[in-house]
Amino acid sequence: MTKVPEGEEWRAMDGARDLYDPAASATVLRSARDGIREHRQGDVSLRLIDRKGRPLRGLRVDIEQTSHAFQFGEGLWALDAMWRDGEWETGRCRAYRERYLEVFNAATNLCYWTERPRNDASKTEDRQGEQRVENFAATVDWCLANGLTAKGHPLFWSIDKCTPDWVKRYDLDTRMKFAEVRVRNLVARFKGRVTVWDAVNEALWEPAPKNLSKRDWPHIEAVADMAEYIAPVIRWCREEDPDALYLINDYGVENESKGVRTSDGTEVTAASQRARYISLANHLRDTGHAPDALGLQSHTGWVQNHAEQTAVYDQYGEAGWTVHITEFWAHIKDLRAKHPEVPEADLQNLLAEYVANYLTAAFGHPAVGAFYFWGFMGMAVEWTERSGHLLRPVFHRVRKLIHEDWKTRLSVTTNDEGLATFRGFFGDYSLRHQPTGGPVCGIRFSNTKGFEGVQSIILDQGSSPS
Repeated sequence: MTKVPEGEEWRAMDGARDLYDPAASATVLRSARDGIREHRQGDVSLRLIDRKGRPLRGLRVDIEQTSHAFQFGEGLWALDAMWRDGEWETGRCRAYRERYLEVFNAATNLCYWTERPRNDASKTEDRQGEQRVENFAATVDWCLANGLTAKGHPLFWSIDKCTPDWVKRYDLDTRMKFAEVRVRNLVARFKGRVTVWDAVNEALWEPAPKNLSKRDWPHIEAVADMAEYIAPVIRWCREEDPDALYLINDYGVENESKGVRTSDGTEVTAASQRARYISLANHLRDTGHAPDALGLQSHTGWVQNHAEQTAVYDQYGEAGWTVHITEFWAHIKDLRAKHPEVPEADLQNLLAEYVANYLTAAFGHPAVGAFYFWGFMGMAVEWTERSGHLLRPVFHRVRKLIHEDWKTRLSVTTNDEGLATFRGFFGDYSLRHQPTGGPVCGIRFSNTKGFEGVQSIILDQGSSPS
């Protein structure tokens, strides 16, 4: 398979340059790498002392980051389906889980009320009175057992296909009561375990529940009407678990190259939807029901260049909002369709370059608080027989970024005051040292943004040098 050289010297082949040319974004990507050093790292000072409080001078220790503070995740649609289909202990499912853990520290667990027409989706109450959260609980348990941040998706979605048919027999107030019971029960049951939720999904394009019968996509609802039902959902959530993070989540706010029109001819663009999104979020904040972040689904395909990508983050950041990338995908089929003459190996390498650069641009921006894929394992792993599989270039590129380029590993020697200082990525760490005559020991500590200062660590190193 064609090798992808590191850095900006690699250029897309001429046959696909009109679809994606990384050279056009070289300046943006350099700025993003500077932003990673500025916004994703902090200065650490460890004061190493013996049990009598004396500084340990000239001591060499190894520092290894064990986890990221930043959430890198993926949707668990396939894993959820394998659990429901009784395939959890198959070789393929085991291999899937092992490969997942090589890349990510977070995961989106699925808890649709119902979901049509994709009937393989995870449903919690497709039939009245039959609450089924076993699969959701199973994937959450797997996340927590493996140190992943567990996210839930979605709690409330007003769209017709995600509202069970039996609910529609009731009047609006009763329907909303059923919704409230669902939201409260899920958040309460998984309190302290699911710590991030997509509380409301796709409000920008869909009617409020009271206007569902009038839906004519795109349905551009008034901000006040959206807030009228979103505010209670966020209130229900916070009353059940005030410590979790709650998002409103939406699509179609990134790409500038296309727009759609409503039934009355009004053009709806990414720019107009961004303005509505910020207006909605501000309204919720002004009325005491602010979400913790705004979800950007980022179904960008191959349209958006990285200057447009970071300009979107700029707009939200300037408005005072943190954004989470919640469902990023880039489909290889779009490349194949437009450039069938280009060898498959080259297309896979181009995909890897695009995804790596997109992730870099997001990670380097201070307004971005998390990055979740939607279908990464499908585009990054080619499954053959049973547990057999091949890893595509995008798998290697993303894993290398997260676990090599963006993780801190170094050796440090203490000064005369016993201080070991370094600059490293935010997250959890282990300080490794070897007491005289003993095995290597590790002591855990954290590098947390906003909590800079000297941390004292006691080591069993015998007498302090005089």
